[in-house]
Amino acid sequence: MILDELVLHNFGVYRGRQGISLTPPSPQKPVVLFGGLNGGGKTTLLDGLQLALYGRAAHCSNRGQLAYPDFLERCINSRVPKTDGAALEVQFRHRAEGQEHTFRVHRRWHATPSGAVKETLEILRDGKEDPVLAEAWAEHVDEFMPAGISHLFLFDGEKIEGLAEQQSSSRLLASAIGTLLGLDLVDQLSTDLVVLERRKRTDVKSDDERREIDAVQQELDALRERTDGLNQQRASVGNELDMAVKGLAKLEARFKKEGGDVYERRTALEAERAALEAQIHETEEYLCEVAGGVLPLALVGTLVASVVDQDAIEVSAEQQRALTEVLERRDRQLANELKRQHPDAAKWVASFLTRDRSSRLESLNVASYLHLSSDARASLASVAPALAAERRRATELVHKLEKQRAALDRLDRRLAGVPTSEAISHVQEERDQARVRVEAAKARLAGIEAELQRSRRTFDTKKEQLVRLIEKRVKADFASEDAHRLVHHSQRVRTTLTKFRAKLVERHVKRIEQLILESFQQLLRKETLVSSLSIDLETFNVLLRDRDGAPLEADRLSAGERQLLAVSMLWGLARASGRPLPAVIDTPLGRLDSAHRKHLVRRYFPYASHQVLLLSTDEEIDEGYFEELKRHVGRSYLLHYDDRAGSTSVREGYFW
Repeated sequence: MILDELVLHNFGVYRGRQGISLTPPSPQKPVVLFGGLNGGGKTTLLDGLQLALYGRAAHCSNRGQLAYPDFLERCINSRVPKTDGAALEVQFRHRAEGQEHTFRVHRRWHATPSGAVKETLEILRDGKEDPVLAEAWAEHVDEFMPAGISHLFLFDGEKIEGLAEQQSSSRLLASAIGTLLGLDLVDQLSTDLVVLERRKRTDVKSDDERREIDAVQQELDALRERTDGLNQQRASVGNELDMAVKGLAKLEARFKKEGGDVYERRTALEAERAALEAQIHETEEYLCEVAGGVLPLALVGTLVASVVDQDAIEVSAEQQRALTEVLERRDRQLANELKRQHPDAAKWVASFLTRDRSSRLESLNVASYLHLSSDARASLASVAPALAAERRRATELVHKLEKQRAALDRLDRRLAGVPTSEAISHVQEERDQARVRVEAAKARLAGIEAELQRSRRTFDTKKEQLVRLIEKRVKADFASEDAHRLVHHSQRVRTTLTKFRAKLVERHVKRIEQLILESFQQLLRKETLVSSLSIDLETFNVLLRDRDGAPLEADRLSAGERQLLAVSMLWGLARASGRPLPAVIDTPLGRLDSAHRKHLVRRYFPYASHQVLLLSTDEEIDEGYFEELKRHVGRSYLLHYDDRAGSTSVREGYFW
């Protein structure tokens, strides 16, 4: 199937008639890129495509619980009279039995003077109007794009985050696999057989038994209506919760942008500042304590060193004088002995010894003024190492004090940037109100879920009661052998259908698992994160295993990886459908980080289908991603919203 053209006339924000060509120019350029700011009409395009094809059965983004006529009336552009109405046209090509046919769906509606909404549908097949096809279009459209699997090809990227949750993904898999394998027909056949059995058994009951059975049946019908009503309420409250959560997320972002997170941490920051001031005071006291010892001598360190040197000189001189006196006494004794023993040498030796003593005395000619005592000299010797140790300790304390004061300066700057309560109070109040709305919606949803569970349990109980009543005397009360045989074989057929259903799912789910795993591994930045993927055949929960074969819980995946898993599920299921259908993706990148976005741009968008319609803002497919994608883009359009005119126009090109 190839979408060739979409025409919007007074639909949503699109005023007047605007036609958009969608045909890819070549298989190598399958991407048709739409750029538009928020509120510019991107989602309206997706809604228009679905509404044109499916009409009343379309899953449009803003319909909610509106009745179909009310929804159509609201879709008419607000700047034109409701009686002018709106229209949608979709032209596509579809190949069947070796032949290609062109179809053009023209759906238009307007409000009548009485306030009712009148809708008209025309179908052109190969350029000729086909009233028969138009009359049964709701059934025929499934031949081209079955409504049951349309969400695999036409989806809003913002809803991917919801599908990343286990419960949502299980529902998606159960629904999609059931539709792909035609299990809805099997289930419907089983239900029809149960109804047939019940009718046959009831036909032969006595009047009292029939009245009792009818009473239980009425209770079951009432419970079914109650359950349906609760399901509708759950969907409505679920939509309210989604909107409340989105509103809260925006207010949280705004609160943070305006400094709210810092404001909320003000008390902690002030406590941190007080603690830091106490540390600074303690460090300063340590410095004062160090300064009260020998540290001040560091200011005259040179003088202390010179005193040590001078004392060493004086000690050396004193020792030399004592030695000279000893030598003089020895020399006199030696001279006297030489005079007796060697008179000739005595004069020369005496002269030599006299010169030696004189030279020693000359070297002792130094100023001596300290004259330190032994106790004073011991105290001086201990000052130098103590002074070095105290200087190191003081240096460490000074560095520590500098770091503490720098940290205090940083805290003061952060505190200076904290907004006042007056500046942040209005946003804080709006955020708190949004939180209350979210919690209230959650509480209502939980209440509805609890009531729904009670209703289902009561329904099951009544259903079992009905079965017991019907089977109580079924054997004795069969009106005929034919009825007995019909019920017997119907039960066997239902048993066979149950086994057939299980075998069918088991046979095909392996291929679906492999396709989803291949898609996930292709999109993952961490290519070795997941080694296998399996689907529980009972709950349809997705089970992952890491590269070591150990179970990988979903909460161990990042938010971006869970969104990629949801995209992979849609992609794998779409591939498993075997239908060559276009992919239309609104808000494609959501809250993914840059690495995961790049993987989607490079590995998914160009290969999602043979025709891919991307509806993006300038912050999703930005200039860099556009350059990456440009070689795959066959057509690009810019949705320009004019505030004054209150409408959007479609122009060729993109933001850049």
